[in-house]
Amino acid sequence: ESKGYEIINGYMAFNNFLGVTAGLYIENCGTYISGAGFTNKSTKKRTNSDMLGRIASITKPMTAIAIMQLYEKGMLDLDKPIQTYLTEFPKKTKGDITIRHLLKHTSGISHYSSKWDAMSFTHYPTLVAALDVFKDKELAFKPGTQFMYSSYGYTVLGAIIEKVSQMSYGEYLKKNIWDKAEMSDTSLEKDGQNYNNKSRLYLKVKSTYIKSPNTDLSIIYPAGGVQSTSKDLLKFGEAVLNHKLIDSTSLNMMINATDELAPAKGDDPYGFGWAVYDDPKHGKIIQHGGTQPGTSSFFAIYLDHKIVSVVLSNSFGTRQNAFNLSRD
Repeated sequence: ESKGYEIINGYMAFNNFLGVTAGLYIENCGTYISGAGFTNKSTKKRTNSDMLGRIASITKPMTAIAIMQLYEKGMLDLDKPIQTYLTEFPKKTKGDITIRHLLKHTSGISHYSSKWDAMSFTHYPTLVAALDVFKDKELAFKPGTQFMYSSYGYTVLGAIIEKVSQMSYGEYLKKNIWDKAEMSDTSLEKDGQNYNNKSRLYLKVKSTYIKSPNTDLSIIYPAGGVQSTSKDLLKFGEAVLNHKLIDSTSLNMMINATDELAPAKGDDPYGFGWAVYDDPKHGKIIQHGGTQPGTSSFFAIYLDHKIVSVVLSNSFGTRQNAFNLSRD
């Protein structure tokens, strides 16, 4: 425990975070969580280990697991055109998009055109309504031929989850993922609501932390609209390891990156909602980072050692530091 404090305090001494929580779960050893810094810069409110914050793209593995749960029940086919489930999404001249394409970011649906494009201030009442922002754009390439990371592609997956399950995306995840993993402090971020222990949102500009505008996440709920704590994310990782959410066959499908197109782009191989990394020292790691206004996050499961690691920072612009702290 003292080593954990020493590592985190070292990061704080170099101004690497304004507020941060970090946690580890190790099978048969238990859980360690620590927090440092501030959740409110102006009032000097200190961070504690229960800091609630945006998890950004760590949402994507949750969405992918929800898809695999429906797959296990025989409620959807990964390789049929998505219009089988979502008639609102138009057919594309470059080819049919499948759920498998969406999961692996090979659909051809574009990502944000810039950092500013990623900042939405519009509230979309449904995921089908959110599709209107991008559904009529032409694909960047024929589905299945290239890798292009796309949060909008995961919005489409969320809309499919709603159609197939006949539940809202948030309701589905609460019942089938968060409750099953006993994640009591995890939810979709809703504008205008007050949450206990929620950090303010910050941006790091050079060495200064400034208050971030409150963006609306409803356009990308299934890609990056969840808020949680390090404690709950460790429970999520433990549930994945213990097959509480999907069986081992489904997990193996998710982390199979042998047919991956991502390395051509210089990224880690990508499965279904997970970056898959074979580390010469630590074995197979499945992981996901995230960044958006008010957060930089990193989450990893060391499958061979049954270890889960998470870092949640309350500032955009600290992603590399979050990754480094997680590894340390």
